[in-house]
Amino acid sequence: MRVLPFACTITVIAISGAQPAFADGTGVIAASASDRGAAAAAMADAMKGRAERIVPDAVGEARTQIAAGAVPVATMARFRRVRELVDEGWKARSRVAFDIAALRLASARTEAESLVALQGGAEVYADAALRLGAVLDHLRRKQESQAVLALALALDPDRPITLAEFSPDIVEAVDAVRAATQPKQHLKITTTPVGASVRVDNAEVGRSPVELDLPRGQHVIVAQTPWHHPAVQSVALDDAAQIALVLEHDDAAARLAGGAELGSPDRAQQELVDAALQFADLDEVIVVAETTRRGGPTLLVQRCAGLPARCSAVVEVGFGDRAGLAAAARSAWEAARGGELRYPPTVLGERGDKIGGSRCKICRSPWLWTGVGAVVVIGTVITIVAASSSKPAPIVGVDPSQYVPPR
Repeated sequence: MRVLPFACTITVIAISGAQPAFADGTGVIAASASDRGAAAAAMADAMKGRAERIVPDAVGEARTQIAAGAVPVATMARFRRVRELVDEGWKARSRVAFDIAALRLASARTEAESLVALQGGAEVYADAALRLGAVLDHLRRKQESQAVLALALALDPDRPITLAEFSPDIVEAVDAVRAATQPKQHLKITTTPVGASVRVDNAEVGRSPVELDLPRGQHVIVAQTPWHHPAVQSVALDDAAQIALVLEHDDAAARLAGGAELGSPDRAQQELVDAALQFADLDEVIVVAETTRRGGPTLLVQRCAGLPARCSAVVEVGFGDRAGLAAAARSAWEAARGGELRYPPTVLGERGDKIGGSRCKICRSPWLWTGVGAVVVIGTVITIVAASSSKPAPIVGVDPSQYVPPR
C-alpha cells in the first residue's frame, strides 16, 4: 500500500454539506443562572424593528444550519477553484495541449480531495479524476489511466458517460475499465478516536476499526465522528496494508453542542461566538448574561461581530424583579448597539455574586460599605484613565438602586 503523492490526512471546517453560509441578521446568545430562554426572548423583543432578521437562539440556529449542510463561504470558494482547474484542463485538452491538461486536472483532483467529506465533494473529485484519466489514456499512460478511471467510477457510479458528452475513445476506455476485474487486497483501517464512521470510495463500510478486502488500485478513505473534523486519505493499494487516521477535535462544533454557559473561560467564549456568527448566517450577535450582582438581578450585554469576533464594552443593567427584565433588555440594547467593537467576548465568564445571604454577616457592616465606597470611587477613576488601553472590555453600568424601568 502506498499513500498517493498528492494525498495526506487533512481536515475540513464543516461537518457535512455544501451549502454556503451568508451573513444576514442579528442573533442572541444568552446564558442565565435562572431562565436562559426568558433572557434571550427579552433581548430579541428589545431589538424588534432594529434588525431585518432576529434569531433568539443563535447557537441553536448554528447547529441547525450545520445539520442542514451549511459550510463557510471560504469552503465554497474551494469548490469553485476545483471547477476552474477542471475547466482549464479540459480546454487545454481541446487545444491538444495534453501535458498542460494533465497538470491542471491533477491539480484539480488534489484540490478536490479536501472536499470529499462534504456533500457533493465525492462527485467533484470523481469528475476531475474521470477527465484526468481520459487525458492520461491519450498520453498512453494506460496503467495509470485505468487506475484513475476506476476510482472515478467507484466514487460516482451513477454518472452517465456517453457520446453526448465525451468522445468515442473516452467512452471506450471507461467501458474497458468497467469490464476489468482486479485482484483484492486486505486493508485494516483504524481511527483516533475509535468508532468513527468510515467510508471507502464514498460507500459506508462501518465504524473503526474496520477490516475489508478491496480491489488493487486507488481509493479514497473518509472517517467522521461528531465534534471532530473529518479525515480524508487517498491510498494506492497494491498489497495488504493498515492505515491509521487521526481526527482532530472540532472546537467550534463542540462549543455549539455545549451551548452558552455562565463561567465560560475566555477561549470558549471566543470559539462559541465565532461559530455562531459563522454558521447561523448572522451579521452580529448580542451576548447576554443574566446574573446576580450586588444582591440583585442584572443583565450583562455585549454586541459582537466579525471573525474573530470583536465586541462592544460590557453594558450592565440591573432590574428589580422579573417584571423589569424586558425594560432592562431594551436599555441594554440601546447602550450596546452603538458601541465600538474592539473587545473580546467576556460576559459569559460571569459567575455572579460570590458573597451573599445570611452567611455573610460582615457584609451588613456600615464600616465595610463605607470603605468599599471609597475604593469604588478610586477604582472608577483609575478604570476611566486605563480603559482606552486595557484589554478586557470596560463596563458601562446602571446602578440598580437608581434604575427606573421605562413606562
